[in-house]
Amino acid sequence: MSEPAYVLDSTAFYAGIPYQGSGRYYTTYLVLEEVKHHNVGSSLIHTRVQVTEPSPESVDKVRSTAIKTGDVGALSQTDVSLLALGLDLKSGEGGVNLVSDDFAVRNVAEVLAIPLAPTAMKGGEWKNITWKIYCRGCGKSYTNPKLTVCPVCGTKLERKATSS
Repeated sequence: MSEPAYVLDSTAFYAGIPYQGSGRYYTTYLVLEEVKHHNVGSSLIHTRVQVTEPSPESVDKVRSTAIKTGDVGALSQTDVSLLALGLDLKSGEGGVNLVSDDFAVRNVAEVLAIPLAPTAMKGGEWKNITWKIYCRGCGKSYTNPKLTVCPVCGTKLERKATSS
């Protein structure tokens, strides 16, 4: 049986995961860029973690899924790259776990059937969430994730969970 494979978000580095356990570790260059300034053992990163980029096809699939779940506005480019790498490795490696405590990342991973492993999240079992974009001012709902201000009344739009 081979060692487990993990795709690491920046929170995994802060928690010390690639320096404590056994397994094969992967991340993207964007995640590496986030953690290299925070003194999280950068000399060990290159010996323990394979840094790679996801395929453009997986990036597109992650973005389209995030639009459907309503998480697209909450995902950074780094988050998208991490999810896409998880999708690539799930296809190629088989048993890969995405390590992140970010709720939007975890929600999209769940929809894409990428197995999840928390770094320190508490609260029990993970539940899939669909988000609703709405205006607190006039109560109007929107489906366009790129809208940030209500075109009707000018109030900043918010999001809330509509199902789990």
